[in-house]
Amino acid sequence: MSPFPPGASETVRVDSVVEEHAYLSAYPSPAGPWTIISQTLSTVDGSATDRLLLQSGEDGPAGGRETIAFDVASFVGTPGRRRLDAFTTDHLDHLMRSAAEFAHANAPTHPGSLPRFPVPSARFPDRLDVPLAVLAVDGGRRGLYAPPLVVTLDYPSGDPYGVGPCPGFDADTWPPPHLGDWPPPAVAGLDRIQLQGMVSRLSACATRLIDAWLTGDDYPQRPDEAAEVRVLLGCLDPPGMADVYRRLNAGYADWLETGA
Repeated sequence: MSPFPPGASETVRVDSVVEEHAYLSAYPSPAGPWTIISQTLSTVDGSATDRLLLQSGEDGPAGGRETIAFDVASFVGTPGRRRLDAFTTDHLDHLMRSAAEFAHANAPTHPGSLPRFPVPSARFPDRLDVPLAVLAVDGGRRGLYAPPLVVTLDYPSGDPYGVGPCPGFDADTWPPPHLGDWPPPAVAGLDRIQLQGMVSRLSACATRLIDAWLTGDDYPQRPDEAAEVRVLLGCLDPPGMADVYRRLNAGYADWLETGA
């Protein structure tokens, strides 16, 4: 069974060679990391496809082979599409760091504040909300707690717009609701390379999905990427974060779930 996410599209959208490698790192074979055996680039009617033959583990019966076709039309002939002077695989990290720095400079913040992934703001058009959850230890057990604050950023510039209480936060109840253990159980045993691949792939997919949500510009792989982002968020966040994202923008959460 292939370790790659199932999808209706014949190709996997990527916007840089960096994202290609992130995708392969995020979904290794049970037999080991992928090795590229052959690579073929073809262009037909403006559609560019980078087709890789991959080998996992040992060559022969103990290993396995897969073919993956990347849609590279968005960047063919260049190193890749960039956002804020970095590849889209780093875009969410830039936004989250910007949100955390702004919050610390402009609002009372918990020392364990941990920015989570941005979602389009339901309150402010063309902006993103970045929830700042709380990482704390209770009874010797590390956990993530519901965000007291949310930082709103301009998009796509990432410039801070404001910071305030996160929807649903009750200042009279402390600590806030426990969202789950940290690190999340799904990633606790993963090596650094796979974990970074998952974060980088999530960043690139989420950037395209946010663009599509805000502009209405669609692309063939969007339903597949919406499903992939939901799975990646389910691994990289504790279970309770899903409700936080829904409170910030229920319409966007429904859009990701339905793929409509």
